[in-house]
Amino acid sequence: MHFLNPMALWLLAVLPPLAVAAVRYAFRRQSNLILQYGEWHLFSRFSATFSSRWYWFKSICAGLALTALIVAVARPSLENSRIEYPIGTVDVVAVVDVSRSMATQDYQGKIADKQFAAGTRLDMGRHLLLNEVIPALGYNQLGVVTFAGSAFDESFLTDDMPALTWVLKRNLAIGAAPGEGSQLADALNMACALYDIDSPPTHKRVLLLFSDGGNDSDDQKLADAIAALKKRNVEVVIVGLGSKTARPIPISQLSPIDQWHFQDQQWYTLDGQVVTSSLDETTLIGLKNATGGSYTRIDSPSDFKLESLAKGVEVKYIRGERELFMYPLLLALVFAVLTVMASRELFRHPITRQWRKLLQWRRK
Repeated sequence: MHFLNPMALWLLAVLPPLAVAAVRYAFRRQSNLILQYGEWHLFSRFSATFSSRWYWFKSICAGLALTALIVAVARPSLENSRIEYPIGTVDVVAVVDVSRSMATQDYQGKIADKQFAAGTRLDMGRHLLLNEVIPALGYNQLGVVTFAGSAFDESFLTDDMPALTWVLKRNLAIGAAPGEGSQLADALNMACALYDIDSPPTHKRVLLLFSDGGNDSDDQKLADAIAALKKRNVEVVIVGLGSKTARPIPISQLSPIDQWHFQDQQWYTLDGQVVTSSLDETTLIGLKNATGGSYTRIDSPSDFKLESLAKGVEVKYIRGERELFMYPLLLALVFAVLTVMASRELFRHPITRQWRKLLQWRRK
């Protein structure tokens, strides 16, 4: 055993003796006052006072309390203790399209959760992330990238799922990424950047793409992004959101800025024409083939499965310090209570007198 803060032990040479001296000084001061203004045998008959032995007991308790407290401050610790840390070995980056087309209500009535009652494509993506992906990851890491006209790192890789859940519920919305359109290549490059920052090469890397197929990146830029994914051995899982039937985009589901700009309209229009959107699987299937990944089109939440990602959890053992400060701290509390309770009044209490009579009767 050793101390992480050994300098605190120097206080043992000063504070406990001072505590004992202070209690003894209080006893002598009381005795001198009594002798100065009256006689001890008369005063003690009408006032509860400490005897010499109880002042000794009180001083010893005070000294031991300070001694234990100083030892606790010195932080006693056991070397080379085996501490268990559960660490995941899978790093997942969810890439989510938040362009206007994701506001199309293809899943109205298909999601049981009331907060997704609008049934937009983005609602389905958020529902799957919150109810399927996060529970399956355990101690693994998850990061989130959103994209529209450009990519935005919504969250770096983290295993703090409660905090990430809070982010997804409040910040994952239409217009969460800047610009207009769907720059898919920028989003894939942003995901690679997240892997480079927080994902060790030994970890399994998975990219989850939630998209309705919209892509405004040129072919060369997209090819470069795919090459970057392959270089990092990223497994690509593509989730197609939406219906193949073209539907208009409701203004009520767009960002607050768009709702204000198109406040007199029911549907999103461009150049006087109502814009409709449908699932474009061409880009998604092409990306699947180019990366050697997988593709699933979501018609209902039950179409999405993620069991394979939950297997990458290992328990890592590392040498560490096991601190023991809580034991001397508890001992200090016990002696502090005894210091306060060590008074003659305690032993004059009716309950205490009954216990003393009972003990005397048993001795007889």
